[in-house]
Amino acid sequence: MNINYDHWISHFEINRKHRQEPDWSAPFTTSERKRAALARSLAEYQLGDGGGECRLIANDASSVRGIDERAAQVIDLWFNEEREHSRLLSHAVRRVSGTFVTTTFAFRLFNRVRQWFGVQFEMLVLLVVEIVSTGYYRMIQRHCDDQPIAAMCALILRDELGHIAFHSSRLSGGRPLWRMPWWHLYFLLLGEACATFLWFGQGRDLRAIGATRAEFLSEVREGMTDFLAGLCRAEGKVARIQTDELPALLQTSAR
Repeated sequence: MNINYDHWISHFEINRKHRQEPDWSAPFTTSERKRAALARSLAEYQLGDGGGECRLIANDASSVRGIDERAAQVIDLWFNEEREHSRLLSHAVRRVSGTFVTTTFAFRLFNRVRQWFGVQFEMLVLLVVEIVSTGYYRMIQRHCDDQPIAAMCALILRDELGHIAFHSSRLSGGRPLWRMPWWHLYFLLLGEACATFLWFGQGRDLRAIGATRAEFLSEVREGMTDFLAGLCRAEGKVARIQTDELPALLQTSAR
């Protein structure tokens, strides 16, 4: 990863220190229908968002972690934040009297895929999951009718924006593969597949709290296209810097 490690270490450390815990003791007044739907949805999401394998698990993960001591530190801080999401979600599950989920077939399959296809694919899939998760948490925040759970979503969404920016920094400073047009289509299709898979498992409960499939897919698609646009803007900025520096470089080489 060709990124500014010190910047991201500082980001995660500061973010860890500035967090306001939701008021989990506040009265719960949401309808029984929404409570039951939230109980099922949040319990399953708690497993996937930091509650399971909260680390890089690809067979070649050491090829990324071993680049630099700071690379391993940044990755650990990133996953520590994911682990914090699991803690927050555990409070939310208890608040809605949910039953914790310890494993599912989909979760086991997801981890197997992460192992088999290598760390670069694993990092890409985790990025897509971050973007899709922003859509999920916005749906929960918008429709849950519960202030502490909405406050939890706000905290997690803040973190997710940082995680997505971290991945953007990682990709824009790394290999040029993402610049290929086919990669953009591949990325968008991964997002569509992930969103469809999530709705297949969570759609009934999200509908029960008032969300719609169109609303969710719109959030995810906007997140995916915004990410690609951000990468292209970053690339354009690099190109402009290089162009601005060209006259000076020519003068130097002519001496």
